[in-house]
Amino acid sequence: MPNLPVTQVAAQERSTSVGGGKAGGGETTSSPGSGRGRSSSKGARPPAVPCPSGPLAPTVALPAEQLSTVTFESPRLDDKGNTVETVKGETQRFVENLGNQVTLELVAVPGGCFTMGNTVSDETESYDNERPPMRARVFGFYMGRTEVTQAQWREVASWPKVERDLPPSPSKYTGDDLPVDSITWDEAVEFCRRLTKRTGRPYRLPTEAEWEYACRAGAIGLFAYGAVLLPTLENYDGSLPYRGEPAAPPRKKPTPAGSLGVNPFGLADMHGNVREWCLDTYTSRLTGIQAQGAPVRNIRQEEWAQHRTIRGGSWASLPDGCRCSIREGLHREELLTTLGFRVVLSDRYGEGQPIELDNGESGRTSGSLRLNERTSVPAFSHRPEHPHP
Repeated sequence: MPNLPVTQVAAQERSTSVGGGKAGGGETTSSPGSGRGRSSSKGARPPAVPCPSGPLAPTVALPAEQLSTVTFESPRLDDKGNTVETVKGETQRFVENLGNQVTLELVAVPGGCFTMGNTVSDETESYDNERPPMRARVFGFYMGRTEVTQAQWREVASWPKVERDLPPSPSKYTGDDLPVDSITWDEAVEFCRRLTKRTGRPYRLPTEAEWEYACRAGAIGLFAYGAVLLPTLENYDGSLPYRGEPAAPPRKKPTPAGSLGVNPFGLADMHGNVREWCLDTYTSRLTGIQAQGAPVRNIRQEEWAQHRTIRGGSWASLPDGCRCSIREGLHREELLTTLGFRVVLSDRYGEGQPIELDNGESGRTSGSLRLNERTSVPAFSHRPEHPHP
């Protein structure tokens, strides 16, 4: 299949079954060397990074009056979707007041080490861009408990711009408590810059390593909850079960942010609702930079170097597209109706300084992207300034 323009390929969202075959058709393939197809090839494993002896608490300084302790419960599931254990957790919460009775809630994520990337021995259940699996380290940070909502977006969009204007109402599915969607990477970065300028606190997008570490929340398998997902915990397309869990009709739209379950770090919607932008330049394989928890940033200016990583599943994704390690790339100026973001509060990495890739990997996507979801609505936003077919 010849390479297609990004605007055509991104609209061809696909879904997969448990074995990785087609489920509903529409699968696209990419050119050799893009690192996107399933295969048995193995890349060189990045060198191991030193791991701390215990969790590393976030180090960013925050006012005590905006901090509190919250408790929560998160289930562990077997391969049939039965709850085999209920994990009781406790974490520190930080609440940022955005004004007009709109707040932004973040929870503390303790740092540590984890296995990043594909963790299953059967490579038919993963993709080349999830390999090689590697031991990675992240430092503690605060992360948005949910994706950024439309109320939060609208409030920050009304603030003075740092570098670019922000559309006040970009989303296809509207509602104050729904996650904002149809946002480009540059717009998400602008949101973080405005937060930083207004509050004096270092907000940014999560690095890929931070995002996967937060999504796993200590899990080593495919999902934070165990072997499978359930629609009572995440908003995804449950019509095609991953293993033995019961099938469920898809909701076919986003749900209010944080209205379902939480993982063992107290984070909601990490496996569904909307997919999420990360700070990193997209690479077709995992690299040693990611193993250090740092963001990959390519200093090249060519078109192929402008792709950024997106993580997680959406309301339109089948379970295969919601796994902890699933990762894709999209041009920084493109947008999807199933794509939003969440923020991180951390005194590390700033907005991500340019870093040359450590192994000669260009991160090139060759213009061919494959999005792990199925949807009956157009992949691109309805926004008039992005008139895609």
